[in-house]
Order: sequence, then structure tokens, then C-alpha cells
Amino acid sequence: MADRISQYNVLPLPFVQKWATKNLSVSQLREGIKLAKRLRFYPNVPDLKIERCGDGMELRIEHPSIGQQGWLRAIFWIDEKSKTIYVVDIFWKKSNAISTADRLRANQRIRELRQALARGQRPWH
Repeated sequence: MADRISQYNVLPLPFVQKWATKNLSVSQLREGIKLAKRLRFYPNVPDLKIERCGDGMELRIEHPSIGQQGWLRAIFWIDEKSKTIYVVDIFWKKSNAISTADRLRANQRIRELRQALARGQRPWH
């Protein structure tokens, strides 16, 4: 991994950070951050489980220390112009499938993020 060049910045939105610190143990948070940081090398991350999910992409965060409560999922959107990956949602799933409600919520957050960026706002401030 050291020979790969980082392609993107990875930024979780504030409510994603708040949810993660509230709902994940220290070890789960540590492993989740490690996996999310690997997104910097997207699309050269064959070891990560990534699929389309509405207007964004789904990252299946799977690790023995994380998978104790079900499946942890993160939804992210890529802003090619700024070379930034925004993590717009994170949640536990009791089943291994993304629901329509999850997809619609992520799409709404992506639309709001795009609008904020178009107005010159920075959502992490």
C-alpha cells in the first residue's frame, strides 16, 4: 500500500462523525477509520467491498472487531472536481441489504451536500 499514491481526501460529514463516536466502541471506531482512510486510494482498493448505492457508493465495513452488532455500512459520494470523498451516512444493518429508506436518506444528503458545495459552503465547518 505504501507505493500507491493517494487520489482523494476523505471527509466524514459532522453528523457521521457524531454518530460514529456515539454508537461505536473505541476498537470499532479505530477499525472503521482505518478502512475509511483506505478510500483515499479509490478506485485502487480491491480489498474493500464497494458497490453503487443510489447517487453514492456503499462501503461494507467488515472486520471481526466491527461485526458484533450486524453489518456496518457507510455511504459516500465522490466530488471529482475537488478530489474529495465525503462520507454522508453510516449505520448498522441487521440484514446484509440496504433498504430503500437508507438509499433515499443517502441520496437526500448527497443532494444537500452538492447544493452546499455549489454555494461555496464547506459542510464540515
